[in-house]
Amino acid sequence: MIMQQISTKTLNMNVQKDLNFTWSTQAILFCASIIACIGLNVDSAPVVIGAMLISPLMAPIVGIGYGLGNSNPKLLSKAARLFLIQVTIGIIGATIYFFISPLNTASAQLLARTEPTLWDVLIAFFGGFAGVISSAKKDGSNVVPGVAIATALMPPLCTVGYGISHLNASFILGAGYLFLINAFFIALATAAGTIFFRIRSGERLNVSLRQQILIVIISIIIVIPSSISAYTIVHNSFVDTQLSQFINEKLSNQYIAKQNVDGKNIQISVIGQRLSASQVEQLQHSLKQYHLGDYQLSLTQLTKGNYITPKEFQDYMKQSDTNDTIQTSTNSADNASLTNVQNDIVKKYPKQISNIFVGQVQDKANHTISIIAIQLSDNGKGKAAEIEKAATKTAANNNVNAVVRMMTPSQQSD
Repeated sequence: MIMQQISTKTLNMNVQKDLNFTWSTQAILFCASIIACIGLNVDSAPVVIGAMLISPLMAPIVGIGYGLGNSNPKLLSKAARLFLIQVTIGIIGATIYFFISPLNTASAQLLARTEPTLWDVLIAFFGGFAGVISSAKKDGSNVVPGVAIATALMPPLCTVGYGISHLNASFILGAGYLFLINAFFIALATAAGTIFFRIRSGERLNVSLRQQILIVIISIIIVIPSSISAYTIVHNSFVDTQLSQFINEKLSNQYIAKQNVDGKNIQISVIGQRLSASQVEQLQHSLKQYHLGDYQLSLTQLTKGNYITPKEFQDYMKQSDTNDTIQTSTNSADNASLTNVQNDIVKKYPKQISNIFVGQVQDKANHTISIIAIQLSDNGKGKAAEIEKAATKTAANNNVNAVVRMMTPSQQSD
């Protein structure tokens, strides 16, 4: 029954109606551009979605695809001119906004528009196909908002404006490519849908073989970079999964303070019983079992024996952009609890403790754990076990999830 509701006459009427150049439509586009910029700037997804809903940028793209599907040069030229005008308005509005905006840091919303993948191609094509079907139905207007959100034309266009205002070529090229993908494959899907409806209604097609070959070549050229990007994402996801399995099975007795994959180098920082050189070498060889044989394992151990060394601890804290001593400059509940733990331990063992180092890290499950490293004085060497037990109990009483490590005077020069 859906096919019976579809009409090429309705499609033609809806496309032609949306291609009329009016100042009010261009004003709406400019407003949508500014709204999208604000959403991208403050990292607000709802605001960005709102901008996509009110943006009229879809109309000329659908017009281009409809003109291609009908081999109508006049309609194609009209839609292309409107498209170029609207793209120019959107980029100018975005560039002006980001040039005067006091927020210069690239948000997650902006960064998300700089790395197109093959999935963006699929979204644009099927979104465009859904759009042309809705345009050919008398009651298809309820599909349009969803298509506008899914195909996301306005955000990458505004990200191009951000790149221009900050003279950042990576943003301009990345977001520009994403916009090109969306626009081209929406138009291509519209053209395919138009041709399908024409065949169904018994019309004679006049799309030349040359035009068909040209469209296929352009499609392949546009898809290649996004396919490479998609492969990279899938590959990185596979490596992360294999690495997590490796850590769970081979380093289950260690606390993973940090893990990172940089090129072909796997960097892992651990806290726990110190591993010997032969054990580390075995870990390197066991990477082959997890399809990571061409990666080099770089294992940083933050402990010596059963103790954490102050040098390794402080170096790690500096790398993690955390403080290497107790700070009370903020009013957060975590810092207040850590301060209570510090004060309680120092009050109980004032002569046995020379210093306390703390920092917070996240494990592979993104759970935050506090590290408390207690530096003992000469008087405290014989009470290391007692102080460690008391510190662990004190942390628990203050609802602090902490790993307690002791540093003896002999280790302070390590």
